[in-house]
Amino acid sequence: MAQIRARPPGWRRIALPASLVLNLFLIALILGHVLLGRTGAQASPNPVTRILGNIEPKLPPRDAAVFRQVIQDDAPRYADAAQRVVEARRRLEQQIIAEPFDPAAVRQAMVAMRMGLNQFSEAFNGPLVDALAKVSPEGRRKLVAAKQAEHGESAPH
Repeated sequence: MAQIRARPPGWRRIALPASLVLNLFLIALILGHVLLGRTGAQASPNPVTRILGNIEPKLPPRDAAVFRQVIQDDAPRYADAAQRVVEARRRLEQQIIAEPFDPAAVRQAMVAMRMGLNQFSEAFNGPLVDALAKVSPEGRRKLVAAKQAEHGESAPH
C-alpha cells in the first residue's frame, strides 16, 4: 500500500524560509550600521535625532525650523518610546558582540528591538503628521523628491 505524505499548509512552507531571510537581512543591516559607522545625527541611537537629521536638511530653512519645533513640542508623546528604542538597540549591540556568541540571545534582542521600534512608530506617527502639516507644500514636495532620489524613484505624476 502506498503511503501518502501530507504536505504542510502553504504558509508553513513559506514562513520558515521567509523568517530566515528576514533575520539574515536584519543582521546584515544591523552589522552594516555597527561596522560602517555613522556620523552626525545618523550616529545617534535616538530615533528622533536620526529622523530630524534626515529630514531637516531636505527642507527649506523656515520649514526645517517649524518642523523641529513641532517635534520638540510633542516630545512628551513619544520620549519614553524613543528611550526604549535606544535601550533595545544597546542590548542588541551587546548581544552581537558578546563572547561566546549566543544566536538565541541575539534573536531575542532583535525581537525586543522590533517591538521597541513598533511602539516608537505608533507614538511618533501623530507628532510626525502634525509637524508635516506645518511644513509648506513646497517643503513637503522637496522632502518627497529627496527621498525618491535617494531610492532611485521617479517623482509622482
